Amino acid sequence: MSISKRLIGMIFTALPGFFFLILFFAASLFGMDYWWRTYLAVLIALVIGGLYFGFALPNILQGSKLKQPWMWITMSGLIAWILAFLLLGVLNLTPLCVGQDNGDGNNDFLLCLISTVASGIVYTPVYLVTLGGSAVIGQWVMRAGKNGQRVAPWDG
Repeated sequence: MSISKRLIGMIFTALPGFFFLILFFAASLFGMDYWWRTYLAVLIALVIGGLYFGFALPNILQGSKLKQPWMWITMSGLIAWILAFLLLGVLNLTPLCVGQDNGDGNNDFLLCLISTVASGIVYTPVYLVTLGGSAVIGQWVMRAGKNGQRVAPWDG
């Protein structure tokens, strides 16, 4: 697989992470609480994971059934999301969450676990929709200009 296709795939895999990172910085203009450092670290890991897997995974998946660019962009993004979510779970078990004063008292293990699961429930559908759109647009960009014609993303 060519480097240019891998670079394009890398960009479109990391694009949803950049979207969340921009939202994070926009929300941080209204004030930051103790958990912002944790989410910043997780979002940076999501973007870096998207860049890494978007570049490395296409060569690995080249011989599998996931040959279409939208498939490996989606797979790379899912792997990056799962790893970022696991990082959030690990960081929420540290003093970055446990023992922090949340205004009503100190966070305990259960409250930090609930906030991790709630974040996953709320943000996973948004991420999947964003990743799906990015994958379709990424495939369209990679397929555009094939034989001098524009090719729709759903065309193989």
